[in-house]
Amino acid sequence: MSLLSSVGPGDWPTMGAHAYPDMPALRTPDGVALTYAGLEERASRLAVALRRAGVAKGERIALLGTDSVGYAVTLFASLKLGTIAAPLNFRLAGPELAALTSLADPAVLVLEARYADLLPLLRAAAPGLRLVLTFDGPLPGAASVEELTARDGPVTMPAEAGDDDVLLWMLTSGTTGTPRVVAQTQRMLKANTAKGVLEQGFQPGECLYAGTPLFHVSGMGWLYYAISRGAALMLLPQFDADAVLGCLRGGAVTRCLLVPSMIVALLGRPGVGPVPQLRSIAYGGAAMPPELVHRLHATFGCDLYNTFGAGTEGGGQTILRPADHRAAFDGRPHLLGSIGRPMFGVDLRLCDADGTEVGVGTVGEIRTRSDTIMDGYVGRPDLTATKVTDGWFRSGDMAWRDADGYLYLAGREDDMILRGGENIYPAEIESVLVEHPTVDEAAVVGLPDEQWGQIVVAAVVAVPGTVPDPDVLRAFCRSRLAGYKTPSRVVVVGTLPKNASGKTLRVQLAASLAVTA
Repeated sequence: MSLLSSVGPGDWPTMGAHAYPDMPALRTPDGVALTYAGLEERASRLAVALRRAGVAKGERIALLGTDSVGYAVTLFASLKLGTIAAPLNFRLAGPELAALTSLADPAVLVLEARYADLLPLLRAAAPGLRLVLTFDGPLPGAASVEELTARDGPVTMPAEAGDDDVLLWMLTSGTTGTPRVVAQTQRMLKANTAKGVLEQGFQPGECLYAGTPLFHVSGMGWLYYAISRGAALMLLPQFDADAVLGCLRGGAVTRCLLVPSMIVALLGRPGVGPVPQLRSIAYGGAAMPPELVHRLHATFGCDLYNTFGAGTEGGGQTILRPADHRAAFDGRPHLLGSIGRPMFGVDLRLCDADGTEVGVGTVGEIRTRSDTIMDGYVGRPDLTATKVTDGWFRSGDMAWRDADGYLYLAGREDDMILRGGENIYPAEIESVLVEHPTVDEAAVVGLPDEQWGQIVVAAVVAVPGTVPDPDVLRAFCRSRLAGYKTPSRVVVVGTLPKNASGKTLRVQLAASLAVTA
């Protein structure tokens, strides 16, 4: 029998309760929702109650709800029990949620009462479902988490998972319309958390806020950063610029994670300005125009991090650190177009289609080797084999490296446009288009063409109060890009088609642009 045992995420509330029993673990705008002692007790009580109800290690617990204290508690109860949490994206339509629930086939479904109308559909999709609970109040045929745990007094439950155990099934945010369920082990969760804490320097007693929801890998990751480090997480049901600004002005939040659209919304609020206690803002999830980075820095003046990765499948991969941002502001502006350099613990290569590493200045696929690579796609060993080869994760993201080791995105491998034998990456053109003062968003696709094979077509969304001129935008691109990269057409659209995670659906966009040709 080994004298060594794994310490995992299910132990973090226990460790916090020992070291910081009265410090905040979960906050809301109204104040401290749970201390570390309180989080440990509630998560343990729920884990004990679920085990008493016959829920076993390795079974799935599906979660459907906006961010809440109950959601966070349920996640840690699942981690303690060694069950597999399967977060559902509350932004999806009923049939999409039913399809995911069928894939997860959970033994337990925990949902917010506001989604009660979906319960019959989800029950029908889950033949193995034995227990339905609510985060916030009883429903017909479903007890609340509080009711289930009412009979238990104070209790501490040690975690029962090992590093090789799968603890999460996560839905990827791909743009093909076909969801993929990714299995994440305890080892992956621990390594991802340690990497984030080290890179961003989180400290006990801080308060973190992530604008991305808990069902998303980055939102959940920030919960783990906080609880593993003795910090607190600020919980809002969903992102709201006024609510976030209120939390910042209230003095509790010291660190933020925001995607570019959230940053635009926050900077647009009246009276937004420096917040003394705010130490850093991390951004990522979509391209961030350099002009927006400058506005963010001018407004808040805190440290900035640009984080990039294939979080669900491959974990964090690169980071542009505060020192890099300061260098950009002090005369190296090109760095604001970079995704940084590899994170701690990440071995990164840029490779051609044959797997041969490419040199400086040459575009290649980002491939990484680290402890933050997924266990695989659930039920899809064939697909897993195409993404993980000899321990290396193939991201599908194309990038090039400069002489100082900084990486610059070129786009997705499957988004590449082949025009007359030349490889064109949409991200390069999109980054130019959004620099124009009339363009709020841009997406570039390739459309079939008899002469060139494919031509470059751009769709742009106007900055409110402006009217983009397609000819002016084409000339703007031509002044900054090679002629073959300049869009043959620029189409002004009201919105870009996106999936529930905010990524552009390029196939759908290309189909609509082909119709309007």
